[in-house]
Parts: sequence; C-alpha cells; structure tokens
Amino acid sequence: MSLADLENFNAFYVNGNVNGLSDYDLGNLYNSRRSLNGVVAGYQPRPPRNGLRRPQELLGYGNHQLNLNRNNAHFQYRSAATNGIIESNDPASLLMSEWRNGSVYGSRYHPNYSSTLDDLRGKMFLVAKDQHGCRFLQTKVEEGKPEEIHMIFSEVKDHICELMINQYGNYLIQKLLEVCNEEQMTQLVLLVIDDDRTLKDICIDMYGTRAVQKLIEHVTTAEQRALVVSVLRRITVALTKDMNGHHVIQHCLKFFSSEDNKHILNVVADNCLDIATDKSGCCVLQQCVAHAQGEPRDRLIAEITSNSLILSEHPYGNYVVQYIVGLRIPHVTADIIAQLTGTYVSLSMNKYGSNVVEKCLRDAEGDQFLHIINEITNSPNFLRVLQDPYGNYVAQSALTISKGTVRNTMNNLILVHYAFLHSHPHGKRVLARTKGSKQRV
Repeated sequence: MSLADLENFNAFYVNGNVNGLSDYDLGNLYNSRRSLNGVVAGYQPRPPRNGLRRPQELLGYGNHQLNLNRNNAHFQYRSAATNGIIESNDPASLLMSEWRNGSVYGSRYHPNYSSTLDDLRGKMFLVAKDQHGCRFLQTKVEEGKPEEIHMIFSEVKDHICELMINQYGNYLIQKLLEVCNEEQMTQLVLLVIDDDRTLKDICIDMYGTRAVQKLIEHVTTAEQRALVVSVLRRITVALTKDMNGHHVIQHCLKFFSSEDNKHILNVVADNCLDIATDKSGCCVLQQCVAHAQGEPRDRLIAEITSNSLILSEHPYGNYVVQYIVGLRIPHVTADIIAQLTGTYVSLSMNKYGSNVVEKCLRDAEGDQFLHIINEITNSPNFLRVLQDPYGNYVAQSALTISKGTVRNTMNNLILVHYAFLHSHPHGKRVLARTKGSKQRV
C-alpha cells in the first residue's frame, strides 16, 4: 500500500466501514506504525471462513502485541475512546486521562494544571501517583502557602505508606516531611510506624527507603525519635542485612544521638555474629561501633572480640575484626590477639584470615606482634606458610615490621628453606623481602 493510500484512508471510511480496500491492505494498515501504533478506528477484520476466531478478536482489537502482554505490570491499553492516548487501567492513570482531555491539562505533552488545588480536592492521592501530577503537588508544597500545604497533607496522610513506595508519590512525601510542623510530623510518624511489617516493607523498598531516611532527618522532638526507634528496634536485624534497609539504620546512627539509638545498638550487639557475616550488615556493624558511646560501644566491641576467630575466616566478618584492630585500643587488640592464639598458621593460609593476621602485625602495640611472629616461625608448617598464596604476604609483612634479633631470626629461618623457595612462585617473593627488610617504625 502506498503512503498516499494511507494518508487518504479517511476518504475510504464511511459510517464505520472501510470501502475500497482489500483485506490484505487492511491487515497492513492494522499493523502499520503509521496507523496510530496499530489502531485503525472502525476497522474490525472479517472472521475467517472456517469460523474460528482470531486471537485478537478474543483479546480485543488494538495493538496485538500489547494485548498479549496485558498481564505485564506496565501493560497499557489503547482504545478509540481515548483519542489515541495510551492509558493503563490504573485508577490514577484513568483519572489523569480525564484531566489530560479536560481543563486541567492543556495537552498530554504539556501539562498545564490550574493555579489552585480546588480542582483536585478528593483526588490528590491519585494525582500524587502520576508523574506530572506529583510534580504539580510538589510545586505547591515548595511555594509554602500554609493553607495549600495543609490541604495536600490532609488528603495524602492516610495514604502515606502507599505513597512512600510509589515511584512518584515518594517525592511528594519527602517534600511534605521537609515542611511539616511538629504536630503534622507526629501524625505522619504514628501512621508510618503503625505496623512493623509495613514499615519493614517500606524500608527495604528502593523508593520507600529514601522516604524513611527523609523522615529520620526531619523528626525534631525526643518523643518522635523515641517512637521511630521503638519500632525500628524490632526490625533492625532484617534491615541491617538488606541492601536498601541498612541505609535506614545508618541514618539513625547519623542523625540520632547514641542515647536515642541505644535500643538499636543493643539489638545489633545481641545479633553481632549474624549481622557481621552479612554483606550489608558488616558495614552497618562498623558504623554502629563508630557512632556508639559508653556501654553500648563497649558491648559491641566485646561481642566482636569474642567472635573474632569465626569472623576472621569469613568473607565479610574479617573486615569487622580488621576495623576493631584498626581502632588501636591496646587492651582490645591484646584480647583479639589472645583469641586468635594457636590459629595464626592456619589463618595465614586463609584468604580472609591472612588479612586479619597482617592487620594485627601492623597495628599491634609494643611487642604484641612478637607473639604472632613466634607462633608462625616456630611452627613445623612454616615452609608451607612461606609457599602459600596468602601466607607469603603474612611473612613479608612480618619481615617489614620486625627489627633487630627478631628480624635476623626470621631471615635465618627463611634462608634455611632457600632451596624450596628461590624458584617457587610465592616463596621467591619472601626471599626478595629478606634482602630489603625495613626497620620497624
């Protein structure tokens, strides 16, 4: 079919019937990109002679591929009644469709809301879930007129949990949280924390976590903070181990005092091993130690120290032990070194444990590092350590930090195994270090 036939299609259309075109041409029109994405007003293909109905007749006329995907979350259905505008069956989109074709929107491409909120009374919850509608409401909030803020607040507050996890609505909630007065903030806090499971679902949602973090930033009174913590403490473990949820806990650590967070910190201490061995949890645990003070901090450190052997061999837990050693608290470092006594050879040949041993060697105070070096060099498996893919780095670190008699003793013990090291891919690195050992600083 030619472009001219297509452009003059309306000339052939009379009273809902298409004249002068073959079924073949109509089929091309039906699937043509030029025919409004496959929609030809008034065209209904003739049923086949065998009496069987076509799939598109069962699904409804329109774009066949879209109809086949109507179970998709992003399915949008086109009908002649929408004048070519694609709309989903979602109530918010249906409402916005009415406004696009009415007085509120100038056009579907250039939204032009009325200058007041009166047209939106009773509908702001739905408007907030529309991209352009949400932007309009945010603008009204930013303008700062108390009566308009109160109107928006009153209409959306009972839907706050749903809007927090909406891809557009969460931005409106964040704007409201920035301008709420104390009474309004308390109302929102009470609504958000009403159900533990709902709050957890919000916190682990990619949109919801941002809204909850904004709430944490803007709560102002001790009562509001206590309300938030009272519920978060019950879902703390789950949140610390979630890629989105852990940001909520870290926000509490950042914006609340150690006293406000003490219940959260106690939960973390109670579940130290579980949290420390999680990809997200190990980061949260380190931040808990960094922000905690007094008894909560001491308890966290004690729990980590008592589990230091298990954590040292873990892909994530080893970072927690290294962090504690890096604090350079003499009695804490001494406790960890004592906890690991008898395991330094095996730890040195462990991918994760070797990092902990090196950290202990570098950050140990006074002569604490001597205990580690003596255990490794006096072991019958010393040669294995020197030849190990990870152990050789421990040996190199020991040479680097040692001095005097200790260094000379290590050099001699290493050179005894020269024949087994000089051509070994890992052992030769240790030999090279014996020639360039530096004094301990």
